[in-house]
Amino acid sequence: MIHVVDDEPAVLRGLARGLEAAGFRVTGSSSAREFLARYDAAESGCVVIDLLMPGMSGLDVQAELARRGITPAFVFISGAADISSATRAMKSGAIDFLEKPVDLDVLVEAVNAAIEKDATIRHGQAQTNDARALLSVLTAREREVLARVLAGSSNIAIADELGIAVKTVKVHREHLRSKLGMRSTAELMRLALAAKFWPLPELPRDSRSKLPKG
Repeated sequence: MIHVVDDEPAVLRGLARGLEAAGFRVTGSSSAREFLARYDAAESGCVVIDLLMPGMSGLDVQAELARRGITPAFVFISGAADISSATRAMKSGAIDFLEKPVDLDVLVEAVNAAIEKDATIRHGQAQTNDARALLSVLTAREREVLARVLAGSSNIAIADELGIAVKTVKVHREHLRSKLGMRSTAELMRLALAAKFWPLPELPRDSRSKLPKG
């Protein structure tokens, strides 16, 4: 679904009809409030939005959705944009910034790029959700042990840090393998990265220094 948002009726109709003719499903909103009321984050697509509108601007909409934890792909359009606004929009993740009157071929190209980015974002989020669901079966103690395993701590060091026996650490590590279905630290690391299991909880400074960069 392509959401077109513009307070000028003629522009809104023209963009919507042009995108529909290009084969897209389109919904139009004449204000930011109207768009936010109808927007469904579960539906894939992108947002084509005017930068300057009465009330909430396009940048305000982008910021509001980000505040809600929603990051759709944006294509901004404007007839009176300044460089600082364009820069802010692009730094916040906008796919493109087009000047009015908008060339339909250029808009279609930007929308296709936005749809591709949206698909990539959704795929990554699905992987994160799956990884977090898998980690959710762990107990609090198992998560503490996992954090230290990923930091490269030995069983003896983990036992010392947590105040438990080495034998108990080995039991917890076996539980990690059986619950998560992973036999190696490399597999656990990939899972933790997918789940964004960072920063690791309650690690001492010397262990934190072993964490992978980036």
